[in-house]
Amino acid sequence: MRSVRPCERFRFAACLAVAALLAVFPMSGCEKLDRNMYDNPAFRPQEEPVRLPPAGSVPTKGLEHTPKPGTPEAAALKNPERVTEFSLLTGKELYGIYCTPCHGESGKGDGPVARKFVPTPVDISGTGFGMAPEGLLFAVVTHGLNGMPPFRSDLTAKERWLVVAWLRTLK
Repeated sequence: MRSVRPCERFRFAACLAVAALLAVFPMSGCEKLDRNMYDNPAFRPQEEPVRLPPAGSVPTKGLEHTPKPGTPEAAALKNPERVTEFSLLTGKELYGIYCTPCHGESGKGDGPVARKFVPTPVDISGTGFGMAPEGLLFAVVTHGLNGMPPFRSDLTAKERWLVVAWLRTLK
């Protein structure tokens, strides 16, 4: 039987330690390889993330300017869309997608999720806030108001005007 010299034992242990370090070292930073997932910004529900365009970029949706709700300029806006049966059906469909969950089908603020909000959504039917000037309604749909989120990034200007036209039909 051959005896193992201390020198060989040390060399074997050193090689084993180096192999273990080489196996573990590359994995030491694996959780931070993709910084986009590691440093993910959080937003609240229905909060629009801040996306600043690069300097010198050209807007793709034009330079739309809509006055803020409550200003005289907003109240003076008039619906440029011709109200037809088809446009009202389109406005009704968009209202059903974006507005019904909170305001309800009748616009009384009794939608399926309305009970969760304090204060409850506003009555936007023909007997409530829906009697406001159409320009003010358009500004509210565009910019949001109080707890209502803005819809300018979800709906085009034409679609927002169609929703306002549909609001006029609610009783």
